Amino acid sequence: MHITFFSVWMTVLWSSILILIFYVLRKKYKLIDICSISGVIVLYLFCMIRMAVPVEFPWTKIIFGGALFNRIYYFSCVERKIGNYISVFDLLYLVWCSGTVLILLHYVIQYVKIARCFGEMPVQRNSKAAQIADAIWNGSKRPDILQTAAVKTPCCFGILRKKIIIPDKLYTEEQLRFILLHECSHLKNNDILVKNLINILCALYWWNPCVYLLKKDLSQSLEIRCDLTAVKELNHQLKGEYLAVVLNEYKDHLKAGNSAGLHYDNPRLLLERFQLVAEERRILVKKGKIPAWIISGFLLFFSYSFIFQTEYEAPKEDIETEQGAYEVNRGNSYLIKTDDGTYFLHIQNKDIHISEELAQMMLEDDFTVIEKSEK
Repeated sequence: MHITFFSVWMTVLWSSILILIFYVLRKKYKLIDICSISGVIVLYLFCMIRMAVPVEFPWTKIIFGGALFNRIYYFSCVERKIGNYISVFDLLYLVWCSGTVLILLHYVIQYVKIARCFGEMPVQRNSKAAQIADAIWNGSKRPDILQTAAVKTPCCFGILRKKIIIPDKLYTEEQLRFILLHECSHLKNNDILVKNLINILCALYWWNPCVYLLKKDLSQSLEIRCDLTAVKELNHQLKGEYLAVVLNEYKDHLKAGNSAGLHYDNPRLLLERFQLVAEERRILVKKGKIPAWIISGFLLFFSYSFIFQTEYEAPKEDIETEQGAYEVNRGNSYLIKTDDGTYFLHIQNKDIHISEELAQMMLEDDFTVIEKSEK
């Protein structure tokens, strides 16, 4: 298992194609019907795994990419040099790595600033919200519930030390319950971790527009899953009240003009959430995940099963460097195996004794083998 130019190329190709396919299918609601929203998230997580593991396995089959693929590879990696040593690929790789480092630094700095901001902001404990959260969480180490005027819309934060931050304004008990149902769902599903991982992938593949499409649609899918989880036990009237709370928080988000909270500047994304809640398209977790795991498992194996590489023949002068030196191939030589398991290479009308390890390598390359008795 190793990383090569070609394995990275296949990773970018496969991930981009699958992201586009899943995005189109989800927007048409076809994929939600088959896999549920939880299944859609599994498929997107598969795309993230495929991007994060750009390797070539020993069982990966090599497919030669053809003349155009060869020309692109040779132009970028072999033929074109900047100065005497740096190829076009080397320059692009340097730009790629530099962009990744800068973006990762930006993410880290932003994350530290937000963590510090939440740590230093004046907060107060909301006992009513804490009681509601206790009933919802049903697990150990419930997240801290903090109320502060420093945020305008509810949000959650933290991977290990989880927090739910709500604005310092009056909420009814029912409104608090809706808000905490949504935010607790984010924390239980480790959505904060997923969003940080997709930010890292966006830094690694910052030049590929498909990763930003993945980030946008995965974030939308996570919000839809939280909505459907929050309303699954509610009647139609309470669903309407839940959506009214979401709409009010969205309006406050627009008025505040900040980036905390719902992260929705496009009203079409909010409308999609409302439509899915109203239509109750929610074969939620277990049954919906089964087709998604089957599809993603098959695609994962298939995407690693072959790889496109260049094909070329070495110049004759590079092979025959000395008199008496010659190329060994399936056309001018074959193997001889004796009764005691010894191997000989027959070439140029001579039988040359070779090691068993070398013989096995040649057998894997489909050299002809003839069994010869010593009697």
